[in-house]
Amino acid sequence: MANKNDKIIEIPIGNLVYDIENPRIPQSIKQENEVSVLEWMINKENVIDLMYSIGEKGFFPGEPLLVIKNAAGKYVTVEGNRRYTATYLLQYPDKAPVRKSTIQEISDRANHRPDRLPVVVFDSREDIVDYLGYRHITGVEPWDALSKARYLKLLYERLDSSMTAAEKYNALARQIGSRPSYVRQILVGGRLVDVIEGKDYFDIRELSDQTFEFGSFYTAIVKPNIAQYIGLNIDDDDPLINLNEEHLRNLVSWMFEKNGENQTRVGESRNLNRLNKILDPRYSKALTAFKSGTTLSAAAELTDEADEIVSKKISESLDAIKIAWSYFPSIKECDSIDQEQLKDINKTAAAFYKALVAKMTSESGLEDVD
Repeated sequence: MANKNDKIIEIPIGNLVYDIENPRIPQSIKQENEVSVLEWMINKENVIDLMYSIGEKGFFPGEPLLVIKNAAGKYVTVEGNRRYTATYLLQYPDKAPVRKSTIQEISDRANHRPDRLPVVVFDSREDIVDYLGYRHITGVEPWDALSKARYLKLLYERLDSSMTAAEKYNALARQIGSRPSYVRQILVGGRLVDVIEGKDYFDIRELSDQTFEFGSFYTAIVKPNIAQYIGLNIDDDDPLINLNEEHLRNLVSWMFEKNGENQTRVGESRNLNRLNKILDPRYSKALTAFKSGTTLSAAAELTDEADEIVSKKISESLDAIKIAWSYFPSIKECDSIDQEQLKDINKTAAAFYKALVAKMTSESGLEDVD
């Protein structure tokens, strides 16, 4: 069994191939061909900048590719596909399916065009997996959230089938140096993506594994009311047993389906707190309004969000006035104080207080007494 400390050897670029099981490569790309993978690497993995670097300085031998040998005698690049792509294009710029002129120019001007790359050959993919977990989950080159979820799924499926789900989460957490709750949540998120992919992303226009923002989706499903709405119980042994696919479709649509102005119903990720509020079962009118087309902010007004805003702003205003008052003895010119603003503050506070008392007495059935 090889490991990263074993002897580094050099392999001709022509004997290397992509690892189509790499968690970072979208599922739809994996089902196509190597040209599609190459195009994706160029467009999404910042290969152009790496080509400049390697072309100028050469390939750093201290960071070998981690490979396994396949049945055809080729070496599968389990770790290092981006570096492999950059050097491959320096050597064969005519193979570029996109950005041909740029890639050809970089190759023509390069001081270095390696035709062999340093590798460490492992006996099996499983031998490399543990190292990848350290490097890309909690280490120096973290993957995006969906890549982590797919990688953790590979690890999860390797564990002893006699272990309970909780035991598997604990084992994986120890393996990658993280918390069991994190492992559980991101694995559940990955399972939901599998459901969504199985439904062809609910036929939402322009939504695919390449445009689906898993980080935002993962942030959403860990919010309690959103989780409850789609029938998800993250802490259950089978979190998806009560999954409501219609509600899942609604969530995906609200988050990712764009209108003619290129906007979604939810908008920015920070608005997920509002959506979580709207999906609180206590505020069914808010959800009904939102589903009928009311904006997220307008629907949120049908929850107790206004109560929270009013309380917060009153507290902030009082703190600000107290700070201003503490500095008042030190002012040099009274004319620097806007007296009309002070009058407005006093008038508004008095009207606010009177309205509050009237509302409280009205709701309690008591008469307002001056």
